[in-house]
Order: sequence, then structure tokens, then C-alpha cells
Amino acid sequence: MNFKEYFGFSEKDIKQNCIICQSFDISLFADKISNGFFVKSAYIRNAIIIALKNNFLAGDAVLYLENTKCKNIILFSCCGGCNDIKCGDLIAVNKAYNLESFSGMLNFCGVPNYYNSSKKLLLDFYKRNHCKNLIETNSACVGSLVLESKFSEWFKENKISVVDMESSIILSAAEKTKKDAVCLMYVSDLIGQDFIINGNDKLSKKRIAASRKKLANMILRFCNEK
Repeated sequence: MNFKEYFGFSEKDIKQNCIICQSFDISLFADKISNGFFVKSAYIRNAIIIALKNNFLAGDAVLYLENTKCKNIILFSCCGGCNDIKCGDLIAVNKAYNLESFSGMLNFCGVPNYYNSSKKLLLDFYKRNHCKNLIETNSACVGSLVLESKFSEWFKENKISVVDMESSIILSAAEKTKKDAVCLMYVSDLIGQDFIINGNDKLSKKRIAASRKKLANMILRFCNEK
């Protein structure tokens, strides 16, 4: 499949900043949205937003960016929290551990590899956002929501406070394509508890919604000023 079929636009339209998010989050960044075969897309002044229709295509999206003008990749996503993390907390990922495989989690043996967010890009992000209330921690990119609760002790040992389904995929593909990448997330639920965003806890739902919008605005400010 060629670039234009995959994204719905051509390689020359890519900008230096790329925001990758889920399809339901794209409206936080832009109103005018285009449809590709596997992603939705939109443009802002200094960035393109690439919204995934499927989590497992995150790595492919980054690989397609290898020979474009893209320099910086920002993952905007929700995540699950554990240990001392609360719903609505804002997260900046340091290390993203690779637990992407369902079979790998099911037959877990040994420590998986991990990938780092770009320190340079994260510092640049902080310079353009005076509100530095992001929690820097490690994530585990998981291949099973059912199995994640069985890893609680291992998460503690490795100082992992959040789980998601894209972080190590994005960071490993960015490393391969020599792009700077960071993973910025908001906590939408807690491991081992009900999924609050769809539950009856109105206060938590309100906090999550506010944090989601706040983080999106921080990313927009960064891209528009860079």
C-alpha cells in the first residue's frame, strides 16, 4: 500500500511535528478531518495530526514517516494507572517497556526490552509549557487488558506507573527511523478497578475530561510555538 492510500495525503504534506492519537481524540486538535484507509488526519499550523483507527498500526504509521519532513513525534493517548497514580493525572513517559505481545504476557519469562522518550524533545516541550505538572514515569505497553492485573508486583519493581497500548511501539519505530518522540498521556482508569470513564463516578469523569483537554492544549501550544 502506498503512502497516499494509507494516510489520505501525500508525503510532501507532512510537517516537522506529528501528533499521533486515537481516532476519537482527533477533534481535540482540529475540526477539518480527512480520511485515509488506516488513519484519519488533520492539519494545524506547524503539525499534522495522525489519528489511528487501530492501535496495532501505530508502528507502521511511524515507519511511513521515515523519509518525510517529520522530525518530532508526540503520542497523545489515554492510559491505565497503578501504584500511586490517580485518574486525571498527566503522564510523560521515560521508559516504555515492551509487553506488546499477548503471547509474551501469557508466557512471561524474563525482563522485556524498553525504549526511551527523547529527553531533548521533552525539555523543549517543558520550555513552551510553564505548567510542568506532568508526572514522569515508566510505562508498560501491553498486549492484554485481562493479563495486566497479574503484573502489579512486576510493575512496582520496575517503577512502572502506567500501562497503554502504543508507547513502546511508537518509541521503537521512532528510534528505527531516527525521529525524536515523546509519549504524553492522561490517566483514564486504574488497573484492577472499573473503567471510570464509562462508569458512574462523575467527579472522576470530570477530572479526566479536564486533564484530557489540558494536555491536548499543551501539545497544541508546543507545536504552534515551535
